[in-house]
Amino acid sequence: MKIAFLTRKYPPQKGGMETFSWELTKNYPNEKIVLHHGKRQIDVLWSAPLLILQTWFLKKETALFHLGDLVLGLIAPLLKLLTKKPIVVTVHALELTYNAFWGLYQKLLNFTLKTQAIDHYVAVSEYTKKLLLTKGILANKITVIPHGVSAPKNTDLELARKKLCEKIACSPDRLLLLSVARLVRRKGLAWFIEEVLPKLQKYNPLYLVAGSGLEQKNIEKIIQKTKQQNNVCLLGKVNSEILENLYQGADIFIAPNIPVANDSEGFGFTALEAAVHGLPVIAADLEGIPSAIHQGKNGILLEPQNAEAFVKQITVWIEQNPVDRKNFGKQAQIYTLKNFRWPDVALNYQKLFESLV
Repeated sequence: MKIAFLTRKYPPQKGGMETFSWELTKNYPNEKIVLHHGKRQIDVLWSAPLLILQTWFLKKETALFHLGDLVLGLIAPLLKLLTKKPIVVTVHALELTYNAFWGLYQKLLNFTLKTQAIDHYVAVSEYTKKLLLTKGILANKITVIPHGVSAPKNTDLELARKKLCEKIACSPDRLLLLSVARLVRRKGLAWFIEEVLPKLQKYNPLYLVAGSGLEQKNIEKIIQKTKQQNNVCLLGKVNSEILENLYQGADIFIAPNIPVANDSEGFGFTALEAAVHGLPVIAADLEGIPSAIHQGKNGILLEPQNAEAFVKQITVWIEQNPVDRKNFGKQAQIYTLKNFRWPDVALNYQKLFESLV
């Protein structure tokens, strides 16, 4: 039974959806074909027609079509008309709340959902499932399958710490906090720098932020405003080697997301990646993050925008025996590897596909 995976997000581009598409198709155990085009959001305008044309030639040999996200899912009505085959779409949450092009996208989305061309939806989190239910999708047409992670390539934590400190020119003894995220408002980075970091100054923390985005200028202004030039390091986009060193060389991972209208966090992917590297995680208990970070198992969830709660938890981990914090990280790593393996994720997709054909 051949499955055709269609996606507009695929390596060498980097991001959570790109990683999802790569890992799912790489680990899928049965016969498959992967079709991918485009690098930017706008590329869907030309990549979608090309994908539709390709599916026309593949319809006889394909049992089911999987679309990598709900934006691409807008082609489902035409795809169903041309192929008459089952269609499954993975939904990452943001596609359901995104409201661009003067509301045209939401109108197209609502039309697509009403046609019932999509036979089944895979939600990446319980939060995403709730959003689908509010759109009128029946519960029996939704399956929750969270993303997975891969085991770290490097296990020499001391070497990773040394390389990281050499890269950023800091003392190996300094407290290193880490966030890996696109610089957008919902990630809560500006809020954390303004409301939490100043209350940790007696520990002389260095807050490392890997990622780029539209919020960078605002974050830089807040760094200047709070006079924390020596406590925040904006690294921009980093390659995979540096990212590994960050995950394994930092002391605590922070995911301080805040609620923002029409901009949802479907899944805490970088927090999960931090956990699988044995890095203790503190994350906001918001939207799709709890489907990745399970309270007390592979991280600590806190009320969003509760600065005192973040300060308190970070302080506890700073002042306790470093061995205890590292032991928490090791247990979190074991739990994450047991519950979020990509081969298991792919197997869950396989079982779902077989039930629909």
